[in-house]
Amino acid sequence: MHRLEPLPAAFARYDAIGGALEFHVFEDADGGVEEAVALIQQAVPDADLDALRDLGFREIDDQKFYGGSYDATSDSLLKLGNWGAQGRLINPRLRDLESLLLTGGGLIPEPGLGGEFAHAFSFTPYGLRASPVEVQELFDKVRHVILPPRLPHIIRDWASPELVKVSPIFEQGMEWWGVFLFTIYVPDWRRHTVIVGSTTD
Repeated sequence: MHRLEPLPAAFARYDAIGGALEFHVFEDADGGVEEAVALIQQAVPDADLDALRDLGFREIDDQKFYGGSYDATSDSLLKLGNWGAQGRLINPRLRDLESLLLTGGGLIPEPGLGGEFAHAFSFTPYGLRASPVEVQELFDKVRHVILPPRLPHIIRDWASPELVKVSPIFEQGMEWWGVFLFTIYVPDWRRHTVIVGSTTD
C-alpha cells in the first residue's frame, strides 16, 4: 500500500470552505496504470476495479484537465456565463468579482464527460464560503502541488457517464453537478495524485 503524503494547509482550508473535491497524494509511486487503479481503490474503497478497468481512461493535456473555467493566458479562474453586475460580464475572471453582486446565470458542464477540474474546484452546489480572491489563491496553491510548474506529468481522466458502475458515490454527481475522477503522476517527484468529486444539492 502506498503512503499518503501530508498535504499543505491549503487543502485543509479548501475542505473547510466547502470544497467538493477529495485529494489523495501518494509518494514513492511508479505511475503505472495498474498502480493508478489500486490508488483509486484506496481513495474510493468500494470501487469495482473490473468496472473501472472496463470503462478505462483518457490521457489528457492541461487544457482539457482545467476545462473552460480556467484561462491560461491570464492564469485565472473564470465564472462562466452571462452575468449582470454594473454592466454585463461574460465569463469574468473570478478575482475581478471580489465586491460585485452578480445576477444572471452560469454554465454547468454535462456530468461525466471529463476534464473541467477548475469548475469542479471552484463552483460547488452550495458555493464556497470564501471570497473570490481567496478561492483563486487556494486554486493556485493546490494546483502547484498536484501539477508542479514546469515538471512533466501524466493526467489520466477516468470520468464517464457510466462511472456509477464503479461506485455508488458517483450517483450523486450524475444528478447535475458532475462526477470527476483524475489521476496525475509526476515522475520527477514519484508522486501520484487521485482526485475524486461527486456531490449534489
